[in-house]
Amino acid sequence: MTKNKTKKQASSDSEKNDNNNIEENENEEVVSENNDLNSDEELKKELEQAIEDKKRALAEAENTRRRGIKDLEQSRKYGHLSFAREMLSVVDSLESAVNSSPQNKDELTDEIKNFIVGVEMTLEQLKQVFNNHNISKIDPQGDKFDYNVHQAMFEKETDEVEPGLIIEVMQPGWSLHDRLLRPAMVGVSKKKTNKD
Repeated sequence: MTKNKTKKQASSDSEKNDNNNIEENENEEVVSENNDLNSDEELKKELEQAIEDKKRALAEAENTRRRGIKDLEQSRKYGHLSFAREMLSVVDSLESAVNSSPQNKDELTDEIKNFIVGVEMTLEQLKQVFNNHNISKIDPQGDKFDYNVHQAMFEKETDEVEPGLIIEVMQPGWSLHDRLLRPAMVGVSKKKTNKD
């Protein structure tokens, strides 16, 4: 009988263990399903974040590319700005030399004639180089005064022209594309005041 009892007890313990194992398995499956749902949501969030990060990285790369192209264009367009500014004094000197040479060259010796012609040719070549690199002369005689490209050196009272017009150009201005290299130094007309 004790053997029977022991067998029954062992059998009932075995059934209890089996029931416990089944419940544990069911709990594990529920937890596993919950974990699967959580991991699916986490994966979706990670995927969305990765897509967002990729979009940002692509946008930043595109912006960097555009900025690089713009910087390169600016460098090509205005890279020789300081050199051009320094060359303006050379042009001024050559123009001054040409303007001060005598108009009637017949009385001059051949050497001096050739020298003057050489200076004139050098000036023309330099102006052609300026033109090739979009360096433009600003000679505003008779134009309306514009403080963006002109520098007023004096005002002259006159009734001959309307006020605010440029009546004398002391030094021409220069620009590189749309940037001012040097403003034109000018004299501006002013309305004549009546002195009683």
